[in-house]
Amino acid sequence: MNRTKSAFKGAISSQLYTVLVILLNLVTTPFILGHLDASIYGLSIVIFQITSYLGMFDFGLTAGVERFLAGTKSDSQDGRQKIQEIISTSFIVYAILGMLVIVVGAGVSPYVSGIFDVPAKSGTDIQSIVIALACLVGVQFLLRSISGIFFAHQRQLLSNTLSFFLSISNIAFTVLFIYLGYELWSFVFAQVLVFVVNAVLNLYIFRKSYPYIRLNMADFRMPLLKEMFSYGFYLFIIGIAVQIVFQTDRIIIGSLVSLSAVSVYALTSKLPEMASQFIWKITDNSFPAMVELSKGNDINPFRVVHNKLMDLTLSLSTTAFWLICFITAPFLKLWVGESFFAGQNFVFLVAYLYLIQLTFIHVSAMCLNGAGIAKQLSYMSILEAVLNLGFSVYFAKKFGLIGVLYGTVLAGLATSFWYVPYLTSKFMGISLQKYIVSLLKPILFCSLFDGLLYMFFKDWFVATGWWSFIMYFAAASIVVLIPLLFYNRSALKEIRSKLFKTAV
Repeated sequence: MNRTKSAFKGAISSQLYTVLVILLNLVTTPFILGHLDASIYGLSIVIFQITSYLGMFDFGLTAGVERFLAGTKSDSQDGRQKIQEIISTSFIVYAILGMLVIVVGAGVSPYVSGIFDVPAKSGTDIQSIVIALACLVGVQFLLRSISGIFFAHQRQLLSNTLSFFLSISNIAFTVLFIYLGYELWSFVFAQVLVFVVNAVLNLYIFRKSYPYIRLNMADFRMPLLKEMFSYGFYLFIIGIAVQIVFQTDRIIIGSLVSLSAVSVYALTSKLPEMASQFIWKITDNSFPAMVELSKGNDINPFRVVHNKLMDLTLSLSTTAFWLICFITAPFLKLWVGESFFAGQNFVFLVAYLYLIQLTFIHVSAMCLNGAGIAKQLSYMSILEAVLNLGFSVYFAKKFGLIGVLYGTVLAGLATSFWYVPYLTSKFMGISLQKYIVSLLKPILFCSLFDGLLYMFFKDWFVATGWWSFIMYFAAASIVVLIPLLFYNRSALKEIRSKLFKTAV
């Protein structure tokens, strides 16, 4: 199998699995809400958001490990020794960092219930749940030393299949424990079982695929660790900033508005978030290739791939933007009820944030990270995070739910919205004007048709039941695909020719 076919299979599997997980989430959410009230569901979102911060206490080591593994092949003795050193070094450090996570999690656990208006029946469990999740996150760190190698070595079909299996297992276990009446603990028990399955599968496949590698303290290399941290630490800063910018919204709402409002925010944002996850997979799967392209002396191949990714991703996200504006209100009414709908203006703003503003930033930032350019991005990310916190708190007090979005959008406009294009155009050796034109082409091309379609037919999309919704959705999807397919006709033709070309 040639490299293009392998990459294509990886990309297709990633998209297919993402769609299946999204559908399973959509099906199971009404069941979960039926067994948990809105405040408990909102509390579960907040708790997992807090513990997700603990998962970032690798200080960027994971990013460094993946990038160094992506640049190291196993087809020579030197390459195998390098892989051995990378994995052994990271395993030892992960063990230390995992213990740090457990200590920090135990330290903050007594204060969680005091920050939010936690229902009395759940207050006594919160501290234990946070400690249990901190212990789980700390132990999970050990697996990071080996799990990233499948993605880094472009075995993406394998990596995607593992992730898919674990995702559906997590959903299934959560639903089971909620049905059995464990409420908040259901999420914890599900995470524990998934970790056990994940550990067994990863260790088995790793041993089968890389039998020559042994975890050995003698292979610890301090210079190698410094190199990985020198790259990864800036990505850690970026990651912290991203968490603050896009995920702290729920914590702000939970503390300033209510836990029930967290549920409204999360469910109204669900379609734009899931659509962006699906679309961004295209870019994320290209990261190993961008690492290799950045090592060459000629910047042109890097530039070509970046532009193709931007064209495809932005045309997809713009199409998704208009489709989501069409369907969110009737979908939420049928899915979880009108009480969880935050309003059409909220939909417009959150869809713009995820599918336009964040999408082009995501594409260029991933390419820059693949080229090892993270230091400058990290500085701007810190500024964006600080502005976002200030703006979001102020506007949340003034406008409620939608105020948090105002803060996020404004902080982005003041920082990454202009800085990432500037940095990308500078690295690729093109004018900023040319970069901006490359952004506007797919957005305007798809919006010219889809936007007019929305303006004329938005009032027609009234679903009285699931069958009518499915018919309307299918019709709208077919129509909005017309400009998307036309715009990407050359890319589709190129992919087809490469896939069916005989491997040399």
